[in-house]
Amino acid sequence: MTKAKHDTVYDGEAISDARPYKKARTADTGGESNDVDTGKETDVTQHHEETEETTATMSQSDGAQKGGSAGVKRTPGALQPTLTVRSVLPNPTKCLIDDSEIEGYDEILVGRLRKLSGYTNAKANIYALGKLLPTATWGQYNPVNDRSKILCNPATGEPLTLWVVGRIARMWFTKFGAPENQASLTVMPLSKSLGQQSAILLAKMSSPTLNINQQSAQVIRAIKWQNGKKNDGETTAMLFDAVYDVRAEGSLKTYSERPLWNLGDLKTGDLILLEMKMTKYSKKLEDKWHSRAQYEMIAISLLDISDMPEEDNQGTSQIDGLAI
Repeated sequence: MTKAKHDTVYDGEAISDARPYKKARTADTGGESNDVDTGKETDVTQHHEETEETTATMSQSDGAQKGGSAGVKRTPGALQPTLTVRSVLPNPTKCLIDDSEIEGYDEILVGRLRKLSGYTNAKANIYALGKLLPTATWGQYNPVNDRSKILCNPATGEPLTLWVVGRIARMWFTKFGAPENQASLTVMPLSKSLGQQSAILLAKMSSPTLNINQQSAQVIRAIKWQNGKKNDGETTAMLFDAVYDVRAEGSLKTYSERPLWNLGDLKTGDLILLEMKMTKYSKKLEDKWHSRAQYEMIAISLLDISDMPEEDNQGTSQIDGLAI
């Protein structure tokens, strides 16, 4: 693999806006940003100041005030425990990177990978997939801003942004040169146990609980609806463009400050930081509605370019197990 010389270790690299928005990269949407040179955090919005400990305390307090347990949701005729990351992953893996997966990378890049793989920023609600907020659960229903199908911080009600580092295994963004309505990206994480843990998380956060496919446990897959504006009653797909080049030192900042990268230049084997959120959707099977957990893409940031040749420029290869 090609190792860029300007891949240097950074201190406290992070994003501020929790989600990139198309046609709006010249302005930040607010959030948490870090001073890369000094490693000091700069609070832009003075929001989400709760630490993880405060999060747990507030969650319990809110539940007590409502006359019930913070870990229990009341449903007609029964009490059902609330699904949390801790309840489905009581013993999370400590192996976030397999040494065999980073052989050949220079020390500077390896340092960055280790920081990204263990990164957390409670104020910005950003958590590496191997360091998830234990109290995270599905958000609250609201007729105006419904977050009941998004993994959230229960203390703030804000959705979590999840980070995972890995190599691109498969992509599906276009078909015969035109954007597909639903895009997908599959990555091989740098830790086999992290891939297995991710599969368990998705299976147990679904209802009913799914059986774990050993093949799917080796990869992490995220989808993205590429729906654009309606024209004459029809919705035209718009190609996902939240793709960035963060190979340079200090470039992993706010989305508006990151150098852009062409989606068409990504290829199998490229090392990326995939930013995503966990959501769930409903699917009717045998006259019963089932809930399925999945990942949705927020942004893709290139960390290192692979020497592997690209196999499919049009993105027409079949993706098994498409969600929804």
